[in-house]
Amino acid sequence: MRPEHAGLLDAVERGRRERYLRDADRDRFTLGVAITRIAVGRARGLSPERVAIDRACSDCGKPHGRPVIEGGPHVSVSHSGDRVAVAVSPYGPLGVDVEEAGRATETIAGHLLAPAEKADAAAAGMSHGALLAYWTRKEAALKATGDGLREALTRLHMSPPAEAPRLVAWDGRPDLPGRMAMYTLDPGPGYGACLALLDHPLDVPRVERPASELFGSLNPPADRP
Repeated sequence: MRPEHAGLLDAVERGRRERYLRDADRDRFTLGVAITRIAVGRARGLSPERVAIDRACSDCGKPHGRPVIEGGPHVSVSHSGDRVAVAVSPYGPLGVDVEEAGRATETIAGHLLAPAEKADAAAAGMSHGALLAYWTRKEAALKATGDGLREALTRLHMSPPAEAPRLVAWDGRPDLPGRMAMYTLDPGPGYGACLALLDHPLDVPRVERPASELFGSLNPPADRP
């Protein structure tokens, strides 16, 4: 992380950054903000400093909710270990999740897997890789709908890890499987990641890029009116 990345945080974000106890957590949060502002700024022809991010929680109004850009595009941010993932789309809501492989242990299975998934995971040997796939798929889906922690992970039923990611069912919300497309991402060895797109056009173009392409320069094109 470069010093100028921290300069892209506003006053509220700087306060939130300082509340993290570990330097690694501060760096991940800072990079998530910087990547978001640079990516959105380039999409809209704005300097990163002019990109306003609203994080007001829909429940309490405090600035710890998911990031929202007034007027678009839709964004989603996730970080784990030394990975930060930011997804941006002009087409509709989306969710991205990245998780470090070592965090997916059998202790989370009871809070993660639907009954049918427990049977599938048991048949496959309940591997850490299988749990990681279920975990990232469900977190990405919850971010796309905006439900977050309000919805139990066990209410979502995903395709088996050996298959392409797909929302098979969501208890009480039968419309969602037909509205959601999911894709496995490649965050590198030791990590799993998934992208969920809600109400997007079919065959929407998708490009996966390293953040270093954005950080090549913090000087975007001149602002357009």
